[in-house]
Amino acid sequence: MATAALFTCAFAAAGASVPDSGTQAYNQGVTAFKAGHYRQALDQFLAARNRGVHAPQLDYDLGVTYYRLGRYQDARREFTALLSVPAAAALSHYNLGLIAIRLQDAVRARSEFNLAYAGAQEPGLRALASAALETLGAAPVPAPQWTAFADAGAGYDSNVALTSESTTLTPAQRGSGMYSLLAGAIDQLSGDEHRGWQAVGTYYRIDYPSVTQYDQTYLHLGSHYRWENGNWRNQLGVYAGNLTLGSAQLEALGTVSANTRYATASGDIWHFTYRYTRIFGGSNYAYLSGWHQSVGVENTLKYAHSDLTLGYNFDFNERNNYNAPPEFFSASPTVNGLYAIFNWRLSDTTSLYLEADYEHSHYEGADSVLQNGVNLEVFREDNWWNPSLGFKYALSSHWLLRLDCSYMDNRSNIPVYSYHSSQAMLTFEYLLAH
Repeated sequence: MATAALFTCAFAAAGASVPDSGTQAYNQGVTAFKAGHYRQALDQFLAARNRGVHAPQLDYDLGVTYYRLGRYQDARREFTALLSVPAAAALSHYNLGLIAIRLQDAVRARSEFNLAYAGAQEPGLRALASAALETLGAAPVPAPQWTAFADAGAGYDSNVALTSESTTLTPAQRGSGMYSLLAGAIDQLSGDEHRGWQAVGTYYRIDYPSVTQYDQTYLHLGSHYRWENGNWRNQLGVYAGNLTLGSAQLEALGTVSANTRYATASGDIWHFTYRYTRIFGGSNYAYLSGWHQSVGVENTLKYAHSDLTLGYNFDFNERNNYNAPPEFFSASPTVNGLYAIFNWRLSDTTSLYLEADYEHSHYEGADSVLQNGVNLEVFREDNWWNPSLGFKYALSSHWLLRLDCSYMDNRSNIPVYSYHSSQAMLTFEYLLAH
């Protein structure tokens, strides 16, 4: 197994902000490990974690120590948690391959060594992965040129049309079972996963048997260029989309986007996005025509077996709006959104997530609302909340089972726009790479 020294610099960058007692425990653990006292090293590394040290190097050192002690499932848990850290992913796959050999799982070992070989930036690690594959009677498999996925789901939505409680619709007229199909693919047109052009396509369909006028179909096609620069991963893309509602076209869309990710020494990830979309409303929805811009920033904080993502989005719309004097209804919101997502890896195959979203919207132009025979002009403002809970279980390397439950609540100063809705969806997903 590779030595713990590979992450010394990363820990030095992350350790300055932790208590001295945590740093001292970590250093004592390193000393004990080098002396071959692995039980003592484990105690000190765990003490360091309990005292506030959270860094990829400590996770790695714990994985190595568990391995030395023959606690292979514990070692696998530590290295699996490191797969989301770009600088540690390839080495973690290599160590997971060594663990699989110890557990006499040659199929998984070959898979992990192939992933290590494909992701390794250092020639030495690539050579180690290649040698390990050779001992298993295999050779490195080139990185996949395309990836495809498909998932099918079924569930229930209590308020498909997002109608207000003030309407005359009964709950039975608002709610419906729902069936969804999502499929997509990414193809490497040039270069590799580190730098080059990719083509992407996604198809989404959701049906509501009780209220078919709200069935939706979305087709998304495009291409983007990806490149890496140190800890930065960047992407520029151009896309086209088409959205139908019921049997009518709702919108056609053309989008340009840019985003970049930065991985810090401690494993945290910053993500910055910008998107501009030109929108063409269908014949019955011309008031939706116009443009939409979105700017976002999020930070993912890594912990031992979990991560927390905090994000902010600013959306600005300039649409045609619905204008048929004396009536006017704005379709041009300016939106400030906040969200938090907590992912907790319960095991190699099971994870749980909690998400909370909040948006405040104010609309351009005052709606003209007929009330008691009098037209009142009101600038619409909404406050929207969406807490959700999800559970994921990996049935195999290709199959995933997911259960999602969520609740939406929108409060508007114009009562007709206030609504709430509950959704639950069970989904099977299949992933294929070649």
